[in-house]
Amino acid sequence: MANTPDKGIKNVIIKKDALGKVTSKNSVVVRFRLVSEDKNRKSAYSQIYVAESGEVYLGVGDINLVGNTIIVNWAAGEIMTQILYDVFIGFDSATPTYRASTGSSNYSFLKTGTSSVQVIVQASSINPTLNNNLKIYDSGIVSLV
Repeated sequence: MANTPDKGIKNVIIKKDALGKVTSKNSVVVRFRLVSEDKNRKSAYSQIYVAESGEVYLGVGDINLVGNTIIVNWAAGEIMTQILYDVFIGFDSATPTYRASTGSSNYSFLKTGTSSVQVIVQASSINPTLNNNLKIYDSGIVSLV
């Protein structure tokens, strides 16, 4: 007699875009545990798995100054599974530093009396530091005067 699977077994699929931030090497770290339907029993955590994320491609974008507000818009190159972005901002030729993470493809901030700005947008990572492998948009230095 052939073995038939238990009728109570469920198959769960989690899409890559729901896995969150990537590592600095553009990999996704995954760990899971099983929970019973009545939530009374839980398994131990699984071992840690590292899976490759989708490749990151440089996209396009622009910077607009509206009054005293700088608005940055970007579009990721190719099709990305990443839905979170890290925004880095540098004023007056300073190296851009981490400012925020966002789920949208635009970000706005105040000018604060500076004469130039550079904005870099990356795929959001566990440790938000500048990394060319994760770069989606780089404005270069843009004059605000």
